Amino acid sequence: MTVIYAQEQSLKVEDYAAVISETTMRTNRPLGNPARIAQMLSGSNLIVTARDGDGTILGLARCMSDTAWICYCSDLAVKESAQGRGIGRGLLDKCAEVLGPSIGLVLVSYPDSASFYVGLGMESAQAHYRPRTDDK
Repeated sequence: MTVIYAQEQSLKVEDYAAVISETTMRTNRPLGNPARIAQMLSGSNLIVTARDGDGTILGLARCMSDTAWICYCSDLAVKESAQGRGIGRGLLDKCAEVLGPSIGLVLVSYPDSASFYVGLGMESAQAHYRPRTDDK
């Protein structure tokens, strides 16, 4: 099956939710709040998708970049039914292609996903964050 990777800045809320709802991230994203998801998408200046040949979305990367030095990938998600096919790597490769060689890519993963990213050649670093007080 062919997978098509593309920059898709106009990603629909429904497509975002279709991917996230079929991942372990479903409990950590505001899927019940479409207005907040729309804000998240509109604030992202790099969105890359993976779709199969008929246009069904399989995965996505939602990122923010200063376009000069660094890009932060806040969501890298592949539907559970499509995992194991190299789609996560393909999404990151497409991000790197769009960003070019002078912009680094950083993300924060859950501990159980860390080995996946190290296996892709990403370096591991400690991250710190201030948690949200409104998850809706």
